[in-house]
Amino acid sequence: MIYNYEKYRDKREKVLGVRKRGISFGMMVLIVSGVIILGLGGLAVPRAIAYLTTRNLDDAIYKMADSKAWSQEVVTLIANQPGVTRALTDNHDTRLVVTFNRNETGPEKFKNIFLTRRITADLLNRMDHRNRMSILKKEAEFEAL
Repeated sequence: MIYNYEKYRDKREKVLGVRKRGISFGMMVLIVSGVIILGLGGLAVPRAIAYLTTRNLDDAIYKMADSKAWSQEVVTLIANQPGVTRALTDNHDTRLVVTFNRNETGPEKFKNIFLTRRITADLLNRMDHRNRMSILKKEAEFEAL
């Protein structure tokens, strides 16, 4: 008579202590590594997307030479220029902050607009948009104290 492995499999596994409970080690490693990769991806991907959307943006800060308030007409005219993301004035309307794509436009074009409108405006600062946002964030933290 031939020994049948399948017939006595349960008894053999009980004697040898082979138990199949839960998930295997390989499956556990796969789950843990998947969670780690998804977690790191959840942290890194939004920062990478934010960088890619703002990498070409610059901010130009203007002030009128006679310290007058900026008219809304000039602000909307500059905001409607190609390559300009936004144009805002500060709390007292004395400074104009223009966020623009440096590959499409620049302060030279804004200067031409000011010359055609006969506005004497001084470029106070030109800086990277992300740098300006981080400075504003730090200033807001200090003001909260």
